[in-house]
Amino acid sequence: MVWLQMILVLGIMLTGCDAVLYPRFEKDMWSSYIRLQDVHPGMSTSEVVGIVGPPGIKEEGDYRGGHYVFYFYLTHSMDYDGGETVRNGYTPLVFKGDRLVGIGKRAYRSAVERQDSIDSPDLPWKRVH
Repeated sequence: MVWLQMILVLGIMLTGCDAVLYPRFEKDMWSSYIRLQDVHPGMSTSEVVGIVGPPGIKEEGDYRGGHYVFYFYLTHSMDYDGGETVRNGYTPLVFKGDRLVGIGKRAYRSAVERQDSIDSPDLPWKRVH
């Protein structure tokens, strides 16, 4: 009888721990993370969507002299220092001309950051590297 009570208590504790330890466990998040391992630069957007599926967020715009399309896939429960995610756990995929040119935060930032012109007469300062 004591064993039955202990098993019951342990079962209840383990069920409760799942909710505490993994508050944002989402099956889609982990499957996107695994599928992104098969994606590499040079693939077309249709190839990427065929492997990973449709993105959670899609954006596009003209940056640094080119037109970029960004696909964001939820792969983590949050961002962390040194990680490749943006916007609370989304991994960005950067496309230019229907080809994947980069994956992760560094590729995203290098595409969207404005490159200041050195000879800009209307600015009283210059960017120092």
